[in-house]
Amino acid sequence: MNQTEARAVLLRGVNVGGANRLPMAGFRGLLEALGLRDVETFIQSGNAVFAGGPPDAALAPAIREAIRAAHGFAPEVFLLRLPALEAALDHPFGPEADPARIHAVFLADPAPAFDEARLLALRQDEAWCLRPGLLLLHTPSGLGRSKPAAALPRALRTPQTARNLKTVAALAGLLRSRSREDGAG
Repeated sequence: MNQTEARAVLLRGVNVGGANRLPMAGFRGLLEALGLRDVETFIQSGNAVFAGGPPDAALAPAIREAIRAAHGFAPEVFLLRLPALEAALDHPFGPEADPARIHAVFLADPAPAFDEARLLALRQDEAWCLRPGLLLLHTPSGLGRSKPAAALPRALRTPQTARNLKTVAALAGLLRSRSREDGAG
């Protein structure tokens, strides 16, 4: 891995419904204390982009432990590069689909067991597409009303975190701009 390559970090379950509170200024400081450079957070749900740092296998547990030590909880940590974010933006739901209603569910296991029958039994107007390390979920009536979305942790038994495609596109844009600034793209 190129140590200067920009990456995104997505945390699972922070600042949701008042639980697992993590101020983004504190999150930035925590990442900088781990030696990451050019840290920038995006919205309040535990998203950041950065450069530098150790390989993912060492960095993810370091981030999780630093959050536990400072805030008392240890969220799942997903480290992604631009190609993974761009792959999530390439969805099969048609150009008329609202990107705020399409969610990229990033999976810790690239090929988890998938109980699709569980989702099909709950399906209303949702559609999904499973790819290695990613499930794309279209919820035209909204994520909060989607029974298949609520069942995902049981249908895909692997750590996961979801972001709508508007957020994914913004994070991809931040990584693209960093690549251009570094002369890499």
